[in-house]
Amino acid sequence: MGILDAIQGTKLDLDTNIYIYNLEGYPAFFQDLTQLFQSIDQGNLSVVNSKLSLTEVLVKPFQNQDLAQQITYKQLISN
Repeated sequence: MGILDAIQGTKLDLDTNIYIYNLEGYPAFFQDLTQLFQSIDQGNLSVVNSKLSLTEVLVKPFQNQDLAQQITYKQLISN
């Protein structure tokens, strides 16, 4: 069973760890997250997040003063 088979409905609230695993390439979930984000990009699923998600993912990039990663997370979550 793939991740898309487990999803019910078309609107998702993704937890912060989903963004982190996707952007940092966590191997155990690579295939599932690729399918998930492709489905989102194709418009089959929509994502709703709060500003809290953005705040949570930015902690480490701010600590590391990693401007590129800050921008990447902001773009991913804002779009």
